[in-house]
Amino acid sequence: MNKLLLSLSVFAATVAMAQAQTKVTGVAKNAATGEEVYNLTVRLDGGAVSDAAITDRIGYFQFVDIPDGTYKLQVYGVGYDPYEKEITVAGQKELDLGDIKLTFNPNTAEVGIITLTDDELSDDESSTASNSGLLQSSRDVFARVSAYELGSYWFKPRGLDNKYNDVLFNGVRMNKMDNGRATFNNWGGLNDVTRRPDELTYGIEPSNYAFGDLGGVTNFDTRPSTMRKGVSLAYSSTNRSYRNRVMATYNTGLMDNGWAFMVSGSRRWAEEGIIEGTFYDAYAYYLGVEKKFNEKHTLNFTSFGAPTRRSTGSPNTQEVVDMMGIYYNSYWGWQDGEKRNERVKKTFEPINMLTHHWNINNKSKLTTTVSYQFGKESSSRLDWFAGNNPSPVYYRNLPSYFAYSGASQSAINNQTELWRSGQISQIDWTSLYEANINNAGRSVYWLTADVNEDKTATAYTNFQTELAPNIDLTIAASYQNTKSQLYREIQDLLGGQYVENKDNFTHARFNILDPDYQPTKGQRQGYNYEINRDYADLFAQSKIKGKFLDVTIGMKAALTKFYRDGKWMHESYQTTSYGKSKTYDFLDFGVKSNFLVKLDGRNFIQANVMYQTEAPTSDEIFPNARVTNVTVDGVESAKIFSSDLSYILRAPRIKARATAFYTRTKDEIEKAFGYIDGANDQVFVSEVMTGVGKEYLGTELAVEAQVLPVLTVSAVASIGQYVYKDNPSYNLYSDDYVKPGNIGVPYQNFGTAYLHNYKVGSGPQSGFSLSAEYRDPKFWWIGVSGNLLANNYIDPAAYRRTVNFFTNEYGELYDINDQDLKAALKQEKLSNEFMLNINMGKTFRIGKYSAGISGTINNVLNNKNYVTGGFEQLRIGNYEKAIDTNYRTLFGPKMFYGMGTTYFANIYFRF
Repeated sequence: MNKLLLSLSVFAATVAMAQAQTKVTGVAKNAATGEEVYNLTVRLDGGAVSDAAITDRIGYFQFVDIPDGTYKLQVYGVGYDPYEKEITVAGQKELDLGDIKLTFNPNTAEVGIITLTDDELSDDESSTASNSGLLQSSRDVFARVSAYELGSYWFKPRGLDNKYNDVLFNGVRMNKMDNGRATFNNWGGLNDVTRRPDELTYGIEPSNYAFGDLGGVTNFDTRPSTMRKGVSLAYSSTNRSYRNRVMATYNTGLMDNGWAFMVSGSRRWAEEGIIEGTFYDAYAYYLGVEKKFNEKHTLNFTSFGAPTRRSTGSPNTQEVVDMMGIYYNSYWGWQDGEKRNERVKKTFEPINMLTHHWNINNKSKLTTTVSYQFGKESSSRLDWFAGNNPSPVYYRNLPSYFAYSGASQSAINNQTELWRSGQISQIDWTSLYEANINNAGRSVYWLTADVNEDKTATAYTNFQTELAPNIDLTIAASYQNTKSQLYREIQDLLGGQYVENKDNFTHARFNILDPDYQPTKGQRQGYNYEINRDYADLFAQSKIKGKFLDVTIGMKAALTKFYRDGKWMHESYQTTSYGKSKTYDFLDFGVKSNFLVKLDGRNFIQANVMYQTEAPTSDEIFPNARVTNVTVDGVESAKIFSSDLSYILRAPRIKARATAFYTRTKDEIEKAFGYIDGANDQVFVSEVMTGVGKEYLGTELAVEAQVLPVLTVSAVASIGQYVYKDNPSYNLYSDDYVKPGNIGVPYQNFGTAYLHNYKVGSGPQSGFSLSAEYRDPKFWWIGVSGNLLANNYIDPAAYRRTVNFFTNEYGELYDINDQDLKAALKQEKLSNEFMLNINMGKTFRIGKYSAGISGTINNVLNNKNYVTGGFEQLRIGNYEKAIDTNYRTLFGPKMFYGMGTTYFANIYFRF
């Protein structure tokens, strides 16, 4: 009897529960045309429910088993204004919302078009690379404006380097092991694929795919069924790094047989970009094949890559800019009537992925990806042995060197005129060939390339489930193995027959295991080694949703292992250059939390807190890896604490956010290369600082108001202060420190670098933007924005802040209160600059087809005074030279200038 009563009770409860569950349905339609809209995201949030759906080919969407309560319905996607509506579920069997009328917005039709170019996204010669937020507009006003308006002038949200941005494809992390940054060139030009990330978090907000770093997580789901169906053709014209771009995409969508196919390709090119002597030649391809076996299992194969060749421009001192202008580039010269650039970057690292999506039930899903990436990155430059430096900006060629050497004013003026006339301002390729031809076969000069050849295998799995109606759980794990071959390869002997495999300064052999080796074109020279890295992590996160408070807690654990395997035995580092090094292990952990207080349906308070440790990169562990596996003392995982507090308003006609943020890092590592002219010696060094600590403090304010149905006004302000907080330990690697017989370690510790309270040279620390946009009902728009970039500082050279700099040749300290000394140590602040942008466009409906044209003009006022960033040269290594006006001019900061007025125009056709 008891069992029968229990069975009846369970049955009754089940029936009651089933009756209390409601199916919510609707159809998304274009408000102007009445046509159904395909592939929009529909979210339903409230109470114990947070779910998402995609509109199908007739605009239909549904949510099943929705309990009673009040919910926020959101509909959004490319080409349409976000739609929000509050709905109430109260015991109905089905709640039919009918037609959801959406406003077509031509301005968002081109979301994902990158107006910054690839060299600005990944230029490894500067710290001004923009973060991954540039890949996609966000519903967050501040994130969108900082990406597209301020970001076009190298503004970085919260001052963070893009190594803190995690970029994922199907959960697989794309960031490199050597510097922690994602190589955006690997998918440059695939805008139709990267147009709509599956997830885009800002700052330390929680992610469903990874623990995340300081700059957030961007994850791309590459299934064709998640992207726009049909054909898309586009042509773009710009005057930046490339001049032309064509793109074509075809997507079948998910067909009745469960298959979906998508192909996309592009080409970007320029015979010469806005910087003198630069060219651009890049292709890109994507292939997606998806098979949906049933409602539970879907398999997706993805292959993409972007073979790219491009040449780069040089950072310059103010002396050179004053003579030659902001577009001057010292890396090229005339050869046979054509401009030839010595600095050419080649990238092709194709990626192949297989992803399985398993919908275990209506509450749980498992996503698993295996990935393999291979290919090369190479960067060419001129090299030489027993010859003079061929660079036009070699310091002995500059007028300030003539002044420093005591030359007459007429000689100084004559050298300046030779520069301005172009007679000595570019590489003399003819003289290089002549030097080689007259040297009995051995090249004095040759073109070489630093090559990084990676092979990376990754396995990633992600399990998401609903433990209870108000509790979600995510568990993710990954393993990644990378084998990276690094070597220098001869590309052109410039008329010679072979090169010496010796160091130009010390004449030490690079490989004594083969002392008679005379490399020729296509062979390795200089260095040859391998870095191996194993990485594994486990991430767990739970979200507890309440009526007034949501709490998310996430944790991670990670294990990283590195070792170096030298293939050559360097004559100066015989015991530390050849064979496998010791293995360096780093066990890291992290914890983060998110608190969202729901004051009502429009007002929210959000707090995020994170603490984590982070293993160093391979470049930081082996700072002089080209010749030795020795690392400095004090290499350990960095410690990072970060927090932010926000007030968020989401009303129908106004959206706003006010945020205060604070980030503190400790025990980071920084490195640089250069030549130091000290009090007693002049040496070429690798600079390594350990125990680097920084503080990032600031506020973010953003308001977007629809003041009229056709007029939207936005205002954004970011006010930051980013400083070095700790005084790091300062080390220098140099061949000059190696004792005879290879005794001792190849570096010296120079004590403390006094960097406390120096500003971090990461671009403008403050940015302000005010914009207005008019959108006509006839589908054309025009927008204008004014942007102020402020509080930008030159990156300080740490050696100048060590005791050695204050010490004369007799070992005596200078008076630290000396005003000239204080002036020499003062960090240079760059000028604040104002930029005006205009964007406009129009879209057309041609039956079932759509077309559009859009354009952006940045820096309409042609402001050429904007310095995006720069760095002090290491060369000035003692106080006496630092206070010499001519010497300080000669080795002044190297700077990166903005580009003046630029434009980007795009036309597309879709069917």
